[in-house]
Amino acid sequence: MDQNITSAMVNGPSNKLKKGAAYHWDLLFVALLNGFLSIFGLPWVHGALPHSPLHVRALADVEPRVDQGHVYQIVVKVRETRLTGLISHILIGLSILLLPYPMAYIPTAVLDGLFLHIAVTALNENQLFERTMLLFTEQAAYPPNHYIRNVPQRKVHLFTVIQLLQLGLLCAFGFAPLPYLKMIFPVVFMLLIPVRHKLVPMIIPHKYLDSLDGHLY
Repeated sequence: MDQNITSAMVNGPSNKLKKGAAYHWDLLFVALLNGFLSIFGLPWVHGALPHSPLHVRALADVEPRVDQGHVYQIVVKVRETRLTGLISHILIGLSILLLPYPMAYIPTAVLDGLFLHIAVTALNENQLFERTMLLFTEQAAYPPNHYIRNVPQRKVHLFTVIQLLQLGLLCAFGFAPLPYLKMIFPVVFMLLIPVRHKLVPMIIPHKYLDSLDGHLY
């Protein structure tokens, strides 16, 4: 699930990648690699949030664009290379030499702050977060996004509320203290697929949904 979601985000049109996506090949090689790692009791590897999209962003050249008083960071090009991923994972592997010391001297609060910083900075490119902020923003201050121009305000807010309810449902099962509730978390996640494709279009027309989340498909 993480692999597919991350691949879709990394290969999004906004990143302007030139090399074509290969979702099936990526998933096949990750599965073969993880099967090999399982034999030796080693942890699995896969594309994960949020560092995979942030890695692409770090390799990108961006420039500011101003539209109706709002400044946007637009990706001009991305240096598509496997070298940075290889080097970073070699360094991660070498970090085992820091165990148990001096890594044990790093306070837990420092690691918590690092992960919190990564999570907060990733919100800037998240459309759900942007639309949630619109619930508390004066209409005159709305940014000129494509969905603001093409979708009525009421439909935008309705779609945001539906997504927030689904997110709350996932968090309720994912962070539930009862083990059996956590076990059915993947089932709940999969049930959201027919909700999006069958129930939501009954409330919000397809022409508006295409503007709201069409870039994800």
